[in-house]
Amino acid sequence: MSSTNRGPSTTMHWGRTMVFLLAGIVLAVSMVMISMHGSLRVRLDATKTRAYSLSPRTTTLLESLEGEWRIAVVMVESERDEAVARQIDEVLERAATVAPDLEVERIDPSDPASLGRYESLLLELRDRESVGIQAHEAALDRGRAAFAGLVQYASGARADLDSIVSSVADRQTVVDEWGALASALQLLAEQGHLVLERIDAELQPEGIEPLPNYQSARSILIEGLQQWSRELQAAARRMRLLDSAGVDSVAVSTLQADMEAEAMKLAVAADELLRLEELDYAVIATQLVEGEAAVIIGPGRAMAIPASQLFATNLVPDEIGQVRFDQRFRGEQVLASAIASILTEQMPTVVFVHGEESSILEPDSMQLDATGASAILSAARFNVLEWRVTLEPQPVLPGNAPRAWVILPSAMRAGFDLSKAERTLLEETARLLGEGESVLINLYPSYMPRYGQPDPWASLLEPYGIEASTGEVLLEESLDEEGESVVQMFQQLNDFPAQHPIAAALNGQRLLLPLPVPIRARAGSVMEQVGSIPPGSSRWLEKDWTPSEDLGSMRRNGRSLDEPVDVIWSHEQVIPDAGMTQRILVVGSGPWMLTNIADVVVTGGGERVTLLNPGNHELMFAAAAWLSGMDELVAKGPLSQEVSRISGLSTTSQGILGWLLVLGLPGCVTCLGFIVFLRRRH
Repeated sequence: MSSTNRGPSTTMHWGRTMVFLLAGIVLAVSMVMISMHGSLRVRLDATKTRAYSLSPRTTTLLESLEGEWRIAVVMVESERDEAVARQIDEVLERAATVAPDLEVERIDPSDPASLGRYESLLLELRDRESVGIQAHEAALDRGRAAFAGLVQYASGARADLDSIVSSVADRQTVVDEWGALASALQLLAEQGHLVLERIDAELQPEGIEPLPNYQSARSILIEGLQQWSRELQAAARRMRLLDSAGVDSVAVSTLQADMEAEAMKLAVAADELLRLEELDYAVIATQLVEGEAAVIIGPGRAMAIPASQLFATNLVPDEIGQVRFDQRFRGEQVLASAIASILTEQMPTVVFVHGEESSILEPDSMQLDATGASAILSAARFNVLEWRVTLEPQPVLPGNAPRAWVILPSAMRAGFDLSKAERTLLEETARLLGEGESVLINLYPSYMPRYGQPDPWASLLEPYGIEASTGEVLLEESLDEEGESVVQMFQQLNDFPAQHPIAAALNGQRLLLPLPVPIRARAGSVMEQVGSIPPGSSRWLEKDWTPSEDLGSMRRNGRSLDEPVDVIWSHEQVIPDAGMTQRILVVGSGPWMLTNIADVVVTGGGERVTLLNPGNHELMFAAAAWLSGMDELVAKGPLSQEVSRISGLSTTSQGILGWLLVLGLPGCVTCLGFIVFLRRRH
């Protein structure tokens, strides 16, 4: 009887269970569909307070610090986003944990309770370089006195010139020349006091400016003294050539001697100012003009990072409000680089070399610029320069200064003949290589090999054992969002198993290389591979490529890539005669560092954006550091660690992991809930 009675009850329980599950599924689907409506969507930001870890590069740097170090962040609390302030605090706390001798503090100059600590910081900075400050102030006083003497001299010289001009009124050429100089002297006599007042204002700050701006006062004086020294010297030379007929020769000789003496006095004062050694105190004073900065004080040197760098937000408006890069990564990058620059006697100089007339370090309407790449170097305290080979002479750098030359061929190449600008760029690159300079060369594909002509850029590398197949482009066939077959002209690299320092820095970071061309090392050459594209059934090398984004009817046609294709190689050799080591890095992609590739961002959660291809910026930084011989800087940095990425998984493993995440985890939760439900029912 009991068995018979349990049958309907069990059936009823199962029926209720199925109804419950169906109702739950309908409810879940309904809630998902309703929540898809934008007006009902709610965003929660848990990323601003998540635990933060310093990058390996920063950790190694902080662990190596010796002596007492101090970081004082001068920040007006009321004008700074609270979440950003917490992010900077978290970086400072982590840094102090790694380096026990590092003292960190935050000072609000607008808070009366912090004024004592603020004044103490300023006094400490002044006391550190008291001797140098006294030398600066003495030289500035002498320079100011020389300019004041010039203003006083201008009035008398103007009267003497007027006398000469009036004696030769019939000689229009003389009248025009000396009349113009007389007018300039009159203007100086009347308005020179404004320059002196500006200098006094820089040396006696008022309001929010806490320190004298020695750099600004020095620059104003040097410019004024040098300009008038040249003017007076040129005028004295022209007076010697003046035909004495009808002119009071005694008056001319006297005025000429006076001008030469005054010009010499100005030149001596300007030269003394030019020879002054740069003061950390003077640089910090310039940065504190913004009112906010991070002041870093080491055992031997001190420096300041302006607020515009430390709290740069890169805001991009969207429909919700605004998005930004996580300030912890930006703050760590800037602070760590500042500490490294204090420890380093001279940070490297990176020179971008190209043949364009417009600056590549300024935003371009087509985003064919390197503003992002240069910004990452500037944030790391590298000295970034530009050399437009068709417009400017080669920058003069100290012989022992660490430097790297970044060669950027034109992104708008057309036809088979090199333009005059590209030919000049090619010649200058060959000269740099011949002089033993360390160079980064980026290769674009070329039409020339297809028609039996050698590509001059590939020929340039042959003496170094580098074989660049610029007549080929690596293509890949894939499916778009609609499931149609398309051909892509770029490759994404995540794994860099090579033992090269740059490969170690890039490993695990997504690097995007448009128009990749194969690079090989000739047998017997001293080369080291850095990056390689693995074989694949959907990839192939195409010789009949076209630079157009629309590849038309080009298809794989059964071809495949059976062997890896190397795209980044390095070369290193010692030049005994010059006592230097030359390093060459060749990347088989031309536009990888340009803004339209390297600076592409995606939403990173928490109303932030993150770099889609962080490996492009990391490659720029690591290449610049390695080429300049600063191997200790070549390590994973914070900006490339902003979003953790899974690496080292095969395609099969990635597929399995994807299905586990999509179906496995929800399925396990559903099964567990079902088991609990059944146990409670019985």
